Amino acid sequence: MDNISLKFNLKLQNLNNVDVNKSNSDKKLKELKEISNQFESIFINQILKQARKNKIENGLFDSEAISTFNSMIDEQYSEILSKKTNFGISDALFNQFKSQVVNERKK
Repeated sequence: MDNISLKFNLKLQNLNNVDVNKSNSDKKLKELKEISNQFESIFINQILKQARKNKIENGLFDSEAISTFNSMIDEQYSEILSKKTNFGISDALFNQFKSQVVNERKK
């Protein structure tokens, strides 16, 4: 009977280790998804900055305050665009690095 309870305890420990590894890798996959979304937002922000920079502005209201405001609003737009629109950058990054997180689970 002791042998059976010992085997049961070993199987239970292995199951718990698998659950812990799975939850860790699921957490890492979630973090990877968040990071890839943030990268996409940064990329979109750079596109918006460049588009604004290439626009010829010699207006009456040009100032450092307007420049700061435009920079801040570009950041907000880039975050909104990356959440609402699928550019595919985030998905591509996630898919590329997902296998590394899944392989860590198997070790």
